[in-house]
Amino acid sequence: MAAFPNSCLPGCLLIFILLQLPKLDSAPFDVIGPPEPILAVVGEDAELPCRLSPNMSAEGMELRWFREKISPAVFVSREGREQEGEEMAEYRGRVSLVEDHIAEGSVAVRIQEVKASDDGEYRCFFRQDENYEEAIVHLKVAALGSDPHISMKVQESGEIQLECTSVGWYPEPQVQWRTHKGEEFPSMSESRNPDEEGLFTVRASVIIRDTSMKNVSCCIRNLLLGQEKEVEISIPASFFPRLTPWTVAVAVILVVLGLLTTGSIFFSWRLYKERSRQRRNEFSSKGKLTFSLPLVDVTLDPDTAHPHLFLYEDSKSVRLEDSRQKLPEKSERFDSWPCVMGREAFTSGKHYWEVEVGDRTDWAIGVCRENVMKKGFDPMTPENGFWAVELYGNGYWALTPLRTPLPLAGPPRRVGVFLDYESGDIFFYNMTDGSHIYTFSKASFSGPLRPFFCLWSCGKKPLTICPITDGLEGVTVVADAKDISKEIPLSPMGEDSASGDIETLHSKLIPLQPNQGVP
Repeated sequence: MAAFPNSCLPGCLLIFILLQLPKLDSAPFDVIGPPEPILAVVGEDAELPCRLSPNMSAEGMELRWFREKISPAVFVSREGREQEGEEMAEYRGRVSLVEDHIAEGSVAVRIQEVKASDDGEYRCFFRQDENYEEAIVHLKVAALGSDPHISMKVQESGEIQLECTSVGWYPEPQVQWRTHKGEEFPSMSESRNPDEEGLFTVRASVIIRDTSMKNVSCCIRNLLLGQEKEVEISIPASFFPRLTPWTVAVAVILVVLGLLTTGSIFFSWRLYKERSRQRRNEFSSKGKLTFSLPLVDVTLDPDTAHPHLFLYEDSKSVRLEDSRQKLPEKSERFDSWPCVMGREAFTSGKHYWEVEVGDRTDWAIGVCRENVMKKGFDPMTPENGFWAVELYGNGYWALTPLRTPLPLAGPPRRVGVFLDYESGDIFFYNMTDGSHIYTFSKASFSGPLRPFFCLWSCGKKPLTICPITDGLEGVTVVADAKDISKEIPLSPMGEDSASGDIETLHSKLIPLQPNQGVP
């Protein structure tokens, strides 16, 4: 039997050792993350799972989830105990270990109340003695924002500017405008700005020049969630300016000017400039909204007024007082909410009126069914026959079942209400700047509707219904009602009054207990 030369033994031994080195450096396990990103919604919980391969117990291992740096980490567990001192401050207290299947090597961390800042890449790290491995986990965070709100402003040129606003989106959403036929058209301008929590506030605006576009919708879409929110606004025909004969003549003149000689052009241009100046003067004298609106001379109905409401002699102004009047008990009188109806009842047609709210910080204005429940604290919602907007505290709201916040550009001192009974639409406008506040669309009316008004605090200036006068050429315009109620004597509806404090009224949606409302 031949023997290997002694000189070969050291070389063979060295080769054998080198072949074994990779095995000594490799861990006896792999860490595997999820094959697809984890999708989580802001405010909800998310789990980031990892598992060992082959299946083996992860008990006693060091388990670590981290982001860009291994320390500080999102979560650290060593020998079965959390190491809070090694964790990032923004995750401390809202991350926990899910170890139901730790004996099989499957572990996850649960992030509570996910934020926009949680979006991104994570790494899960498993260590046993000198052996360690890690895997990557992607977390995709999404948020579906608030219902869009469309504000409308009529410009001096007669064009209508619509601005669509919504808050609380993540990631940046897509905005799309649509006509009533479903045809899409782009925004004139868009902005998407993150707030302190990283959620985006979206603003998109368009200019409407086509008078045939009566219904326009704004759609905001979260591509990650595959969901969208859409709101539609109906533009009353009366908000498009009417063409006067001289306006048509100017358009014809402009076309003819292109065919005339240089001298004729110069002469016609001077004529055009003079007419433009006259029209600007005429517009300034009538105000920004000189449209033909079916104004109604609304007056307050004392038989419906809450005992704490004092009406003025002209039945145009009302204010809330601490003292309670002794009034006849009537089925049509509000005895809980401090409200009063208008005398006028509408069963068809279009109607418009304006209310001077001034600098009051608590009121509700709108329309209600004549037969609404007036006893008790039923929520003021469309389901109960109320269509209204309110200022309460520092916020403007539409009184929908979940109370829709209204991001107004500025506080209205005068509010316009436009009712279209046949179409089921109720529009609210800020007549201080001519902008749109809110629209209840396609409501189902049954029976007479009446204007209604509510006040939530005492000792302030009254709410005043603006009087109307007949303007030029049959166009109805609104007279200035600023401080008009100061000159009208206050007339209590009853001869006696009883002293009693009226408590602050809170939410108009959740019925209060009997001892929480107005006595």
